[in-house]
Amino acid sequence: MVVRGIAEASRLIEAITRVPRYVVEGVAGRFLVYSSTEGGTYSTYALDLVTHTKKLIATEVHMAVRAHESSTKVVYLKDVSRGFELSRVFARDVETGDELVVSGDVEPQRIAGLAFDGARIAWSGATKTQAAIYLANLARGTVEKVAETRGREFVADVNEKYIVGYGHLAGNPMSSEILIIDVAKGAQEVYTPKEGSSNVAPRLFGGKMLFASDFEDGDRMRLYVLDLETRELRKPELGYSDMDKFEPVEFVDLGWTRDGKIWAIGKKRGNSRLFLDGKDLGPGTGFVSSATLHGGKAYVSFSTLKTPPKVLSIDIESKKSEVLIDNELPLEVVERLGEVRYVEITSFDGLKVPTYILESNASAKPGPTVVYPHGGPWSEVANSWSPIVVSLAVLGYHVVAPNFRGSTGYGEKFRRLDIGDPGGADMEDVAAARKWAVEGGLSKEGEVSIVGYSYGGYTTLMQLTTKPKLWKCGVAGAPVADWEKMYELADRYFKTFQEVLFAGRKEIFRERSPITYVENIQAPVCIVQPQNDSRTPIQPVLDFVNKLVSTGKSFELHVLPDIGHTVSLNNEALAKFLLYAALFLSRCYKE
Repeated sequence: MVVRGIAEASRLIEAITRVPRYVVEGVAGRFLVYSSTEGGTYSTYALDLVTHTKKLIATEVHMAVRAHESSTKVVYLKDVSRGFELSRVFARDVETGDELVVSGDVEPQRIAGLAFDGARIAWSGATKTQAAIYLANLARGTVEKVAETRGREFVADVNEKYIVGYGHLAGNPMSSEILIIDVAKGAQEVYTPKEGSSNVAPRLFGGKMLFASDFEDGDRMRLYVLDLETRELRKPELGYSDMDKFEPVEFVDLGWTRDGKIWAIGKKRGNSRLFLDGKDLGPGTGFVSSATLHGGKAYVSFSTLKTPPKVLSIDIESKKSEVLIDNELPLEVVERLGEVRYVEITSFDGLKVPTYILESNASAKPGPTVVYPHGGPWSEVANSWSPIVVSLAVLGYHVVAPNFRGSTGYGEKFRRLDIGDPGGADMEDVAAARKWAVEGGLSKEGEVSIVGYSYGGYTTLMQLTTKPKLWKCGVAGAPVADWEKMYELADRYFKTFQEVLFAGRKEIFRERSPITYVENIQAPVCIVQPQNDSRTPIQPVLDFVNKLVSTGKSFELHVLPDIGHTVSLNNEALAKFLLYAALFLSRCYKE
């Protein structure tokens, strides 16, 4: 049964949103550094691995945090623009508590890549008009711009000689290349083992560079090592074959240990595992979202769709794991969560769309159902904790979460299917998920709604405006309403994002914008928009709402004040979005 009362909905949503999310950031000295929402906002902590006492490093950090075992400093970003995602780089000593503003003389910017080797910090940043890569030396107290870029490059690592990163450096939206900067020589190189291939996540070990590429397979990512002095390229020689047997499609993360062994988090079909030197460290069916290795132990954050994130310590030799930071759900939440299923739904052209289902024990089958398209679009719904998916199920809705074409996690060919065609065939995949829900007995005809955030919010508006008869109602969080207006308002990073996503086809911005089809809407729509969102700005959303008003459509608009796009970093903002969605959906299903 759908939760209808505001008191019950608020209680359940609060119980879910206050469940902390964890990201393991590395080791600084004897401290395990992690970021979490345990204090209500995304903040960074240091856990003493000897005494197990905890220190707060920084509150309200902005996603990117780096630690290195050779240093007691932790490097992090803080948004200094009330949510517009213009950040500065900070460093704080874990032991003394001293804080340094590293990028003090650099204009606040959107920072997409951050690297730290214990002595140097490198990052890639973009403003409204320019993008560049910067290098800071902590001992000297210097910061210099070392390269100008297009705007969507990701610095991945730095050492005494090199800065490495990746991006669409050859101007081909279907490929990505490695950027290698020789700092001493001031030389830059765009490297790819094969033109048109995807190459990501370079990591340095002296003069060697580990990275993932699909150049041999054309779809599945594999690991390679490049000698930066000789340019010899080879596959790494691993001591165990577990990773080869697992056959990961992609890698969540990868790197080197202090003694030169290779570790990687490999994933496929929504599950991931940690490997060291090819050895499977587990910890089991579910999702390892971050990891670091230190002193014979691996520290990982791990979750499933039904179990919240925990930080585990895994003994590398025995593979025995123990819970370092636990996380428990209230019993009433656990009892409302039903079966998790993975299915492949056939789309209009025969493509198999990988889809996760989370049923609700609070409702019968067939019963009220929500299709949940994820954001991105280069993202996925995996077998990992999702507060939005879990909340919908706890509130009484069966959730169908399609990984439509363009999603990550299912190979580069699948991810590239959306490039040049956003708002096209991917919308048919989402419609196919709705059809499957009815034909598969999960829902009755006319009882399927749609809820999404960011690109998922865009998908919601596109479904309601271009396929109006399919949906009972829809909730769009931080949606793209108008690609043309969004491009005008975007900084250099997000202009490049749109150019890559549309493969340069700016002429279809209008065709693929929900604002073009407002008059088609039949189902009620609820829009929840952060006020200071610089990814999907508020102005195009207000233009969309004005058209809803002028055409007499049924809608709700809620603006989240003084906050940016990533509401997942703030428990209160996330709870507001979910409560607005819950109350709106309960009214729709009451009618």
